[in-house]
Amino acid sequence: MLSLSSRLAISRLTDNRSGLDALAVLAFVVTSWLALTVAGGTTMFIERAANPPQPFLDAAEGSELPMSVAQQASMYPALATIACALLVIPIFTLGGGAARLGASGRARRLASLRLIGMTGGEVVLMSVIESVVLSTLGALIGVGLWLISLPAWSAVNFLGEPLHAGEMLMPVWLAIAVIAAIVLLAALSTLIGLQRVRISPLGVAKRESARGVTIWRVVAFLATVAGFFVIAQGFQIRTASLVGFMIIGGFIAAVVFGMNLIGPFIIQLVARPLTRTSNPSFLLAMRRLIADPKAAWRNVSAVALLGIIAAFTVAVPADLGVNDELIAIQFRDMRTGAIITLAIGMLLAATSTLINQASATVDRAEQTIALTRMGSPFKVFTSARVSQVLLPMITTLAISIPVGLLLASPFITQVSSLASSMTTTALTVAGFVGAGIALSLIAALACSPIERRILAADYRPND
Repeated sequence: MLSLSSRLAISRLTDNRSGLDALAVLAFVVTSWLALTVAGGTTMFIERAANPPQPFLDAAEGSELPMSVAQQASMYPALATIACALLVIPIFTLGGGAARLGASGRARRLASLRLIGMTGGEVVLMSVIESVVLSTLGALIGVGLWLISLPAWSAVNFLGEPLHAGEMLMPVWLAIAVIAAIVLLAALSTLIGLQRVRISPLGVAKRESARGVTIWRVVAFLATVAGFFVIAQGFQIRTASLVGFMIIGGFIAAVVFGMNLIGPFIIQLVARPLTRTSNPSFLLAMRRLIADPKAAWRNVSAVALLGIIAAFTVAVPADLGVNDELIAIQFRDMRTGAIITLAIGMLLAATSTLINQASATVDRAEQTIALTRMGSPFKVFTSARVSQVLLPMITTLAISIPVGLLLASPFITQVSSLASSMTTTALTVAGFVGAGIALSLIAALACSPIERRILAADYRPND
């Protein structure tokens, strides 16, 4: 079974008829590269907190803040934990999405194997092995890309001193653990996604629709936000301990996870009244959103991260108007970290949109062929795909930006003044968000060649 599944995965990758297997490897490359970068940055902050650079020590000696140098430096690993809380969920969501590429096509193939006599465990094991092979290949390439990118970090300053490439390295055991977690995630995502094949192959063959999302998601999200608000009221940025920062970081992670709960429900709610339209492409897009709001959310979930980080970055001032070099260093570093997190979120948004739209395009091959034979022009599918991305994207930003301002509240309510450079910062952040949206739309349009290949293929009904 292991040998057969591995050969099938490699042969599909080399053949690459639909392009999905190559995109899956690309997604795992991005996932492993970003995960290793985030982990390396966290270890860098831990090392610098233990041995602060001289410029930071000099600034701490002349500061009027009551906290010791060690306490001031310990804030950095805590803030890195908050950044990890923001990034870990979208990064691993991308990895899970890569494992589900072409899920319906794979499900039908494996369901056919079930119907001719293979056991449920055998077909699921075969699919899991294929995902492990592709994720391992992507992770190894991602490790190489991560090592190549290390010298670029010398252009970034933290704690008053530029980074060194060696500081972004991490212990070998931690790098292995990160890669193992990505491969395990791929296996689990495939295993969970194919449970219905194991239970009922006829359900897959008959293409049973996914159940709609319900209002309990809104209740869970509001409860999480309420919990964060209560914790934030007692949080003091100047006197908080490392444990306090970790607690606030945990609640931020919970709110970000809650966004993944509420997002599909809101998209479904917004799309439903918009089906009353005479525009064929827009009608097709809205019906697809209602039919599978979870898939629509996966297309733009990384954009939610962009909105949260953008609001957070604009809210935190760069210049407090005080003559304290330590405070100036700390807030410059907070904004630098936020901009880096924003750039990572932009890359995640584009990659996530690309793989999810490509997967959906292949999964809807039969529908596309049928609509084409009924007389639908090719531009209808392109316009529908853009609408499928654009509407959830606007909806997501309308939710995530207020959430980002809420998450920034513990940091902006405890400073004496706002930044004079707020306009410049807002324009910079708007540029990042605009670039992320543009890349996501380009990724959606990049699926057109896959759709043309589908229409050009010679299909037989029973294949």
